[in-house]
Amino acid sequence: MKNIKKFLIASIILITIGAVGLIAEGIVLSFTSYSSSTFGTGTGYTFGPRNMMGMMRRFSSGNQYIDLQNISFDEIKSASEKYLNDIGLQNVIIKEIMEFSNNFYIETVEKDTGFGAVELLFDKTNGIIVPEYGPNMMWNQKYGMHSGFAGSQYKNNMTIGEEKAIELANSYLAKISQNEFADDEGQKFYGYYTIDTVNKDDAVVGMLSVNGFTGQVWYHNWHGTFIEMVEY
Repeated sequence: MKNIKKFLIASIILITIGAVGLIAEGIVLSFTSYSSSTFGTGTGYTFGPRNMMGMMRRFSSGNQYIDLQNISFDEIKSASEKYLNDIGLQNVIIKEIMEFSNNFYIETVEKDTGFGAVELLFDKTNGIIVPEYGPNMMWNQKYGMHSGFAGSQYKNNMTIGEEKAIELANSYLAKISQNEFADDEGQKFYGYYTIDTVNKDDAVVGMLSVNGFTGQVWYHNWHGTFIEMVEY
């Protein structure tokens, strides 16, 4: 009789452990499924001038019919506009899109001021849009990661003018390349300038940014080889 009781108690313990394990597994699977299905959508996040975290969420076009190998500039523009709308930047429009071997670069500006707003990257392998790293995150006083600490985030009071920024860019390029020069104009962002680089034939090669306060130059070495561009 005692053996039967011991057997019954042991069976109950094993069944209880098994049930707890199944519940725990279900919770883990549900969490994993939720994370993988929602990460990359970019929805449900509100972006404010003092909060870069709203932009950090990745956005996917979610359109399985888009052929990423033959995607058009118009399709990228449409996906980028949806991204901007989802993060709450209704006052921001797309100025140009540049195709490189590694990604598409999307430059945006504010409708009312013409100042640069955010710089985006479109991943050619998976259709994901993310904020561009580098100056866009670190130097952008209004839309960047440190915008909450910038007292002049609603102004564009850089101490270095565009002409000087181009001069600094050329000084930098002269040290690293004999075949690359700063273009004769750049896009002013809140805290820095982004300037295309060209060769001796004025063909676009790449781009760099110049800090509007320190003069520091940051070359965008993540794009790869330039292919073509469209301005809007």
